[in-house]
Amino acid sequence: MISVKLLGRFEVHDSRGNVVDIRGDVARRVLAHLLLAAPHVTPNHRLIEAVWEGEEPESAIDQIRKTVSRLRRELPGGSDLIRTEPGGYRIFLPSEQIDLGVWREAIQRSSLLIQEGKRREALETLSQGLDLWRGRALAGMAGHPFTGEAVALHEERSSALDTWCRLGLEHLDTRAVVARLRREIRRDPVQEKVWGILIRTLAASGRRLEAIEEYNRLRKVLAGTPHPTPSKALRDFYRDLKETVGARPGSPSPETEPARTAPAKGLAHRRVPPWIQELLRGHEPLPAYVLDAHWNVLHRNQAMERWFPWLRAEGSNLLSWALFAPSARTVLHAWDEHAMVYLGIVRTALRERPDDPFFRAINAATHKDPTLHSMLARDDVIDVSSRSGHRFTLNLPQITPEPINVISHALRPEGNRGVRVVVLTSPHMPSEETSG
Repeated sequence: MISVKLLGRFEVHDSRGNVVDIRGDVARRVLAHLLLAAPHVTPNHRLIEAVWEGEEPESAIDQIRKTVSRLRRELPGGSDLIRTEPGGYRIFLPSEQIDLGVWREAIQRSSLLIQEGKRREALETLSQGLDLWRGRALAGMAGHPFTGEAVALHEERSSALDTWCRLGLEHLDTRAVVARLRREIRRDPVQEKVWGILIRTLAASGRRLEAIEEYNRLRKVLAGTPHPTPSKALRDFYRDLKETVGARPGSPSPETEPARTAPAKGLAHRRVPPWIQELLRGHEPLPAYVLDAHWNVLHRNQAMERWFPWLRAEGSNLLSWALFAPSARTVLHAWDEHAMVYLGIVRTALRERPDDPFFRAINAATHKDPTLHSMLARDDVIDVSSRSGHRFTLNLPQITPEPINVISHALRPEGNRGVRVVVLTSPHMPSEETSG
């Protein structure tokens, strides 16, 4: 009995775990191609192509026959392992004896578990499958068709790893997810897709400076490869990421200058056009603020800070505060009703942008919060994209001992894509002296 390793360097092991020596390049290529096609028949012309890549000698078919005969003699159980079929050969080996077979069964099983709602089991199954990889698939097997097969297998692996991250953010500590991604990269550094998953995961979990550092490490890794720059999608993500941590307008291009330090306090405010800042000041003593597409508070007036002191912290995010901060459950009267609306906002965003790392991270965090998790099972989550026109009540004892009834109004300034200006109004707004 033998076992076969294809998810890394191509190796054959005997029943004791010893590596079986497959002598000769022709024999290795014939055996590898038969294993990749198992349990299907491999025609002779495909074996010839795999060995000689279009430059076969006249004796090619005879050499294939002799190679198969030698493999039958030298492999443990080889006489029963490789069978002659009309026009070719077939290898008979149970899928559990080939790591590629075990891998694909893990992928299929995890997909079924996700459909059944068994996401924790799906995560464990994918973890076991990913552990089978020992490096680049079919390492040491150069040329067509092995390079093409290796690329396809790594596409499978990247897709599975992305799914694993989504599940991991729901059930594991973010640090465990990041550690796994870094181990994957150490095994095979030239994997832009895995780097991209790591960068997006770090950004989504609030570790944006680390995400920037990883992007710059990736640039250095790719510099000596046939594709020396990251993909446009990842470059665009990086550019947006730089903006969220306060890159100054006119600063060096993200492609030429790595981030060196954290942004100074208040830089996010400078990205908001002066006329919008003036609009917010003019709205005093009523609160007003500016949000980006991920609910980061880019700017706010003084009244907004008086009402919501937590906004003075750098990197304030309204959606995260409303869903997870203990203070939100006191400030927002009938907090559970607000939470249902915000859960609907997350659901709507993921329906429109299923790969958005911020909303994926928020969604994962809601599953870890017992109260929010129970709300997700209800059928009255309100699917909305914003809260414009929403009427609600606030408890702000530092402003007034009485509850304040307010209405939110969202404006989208022309020429400022993804930015919303939100103002709060109230028929019974406390006076400037009261809010003092």
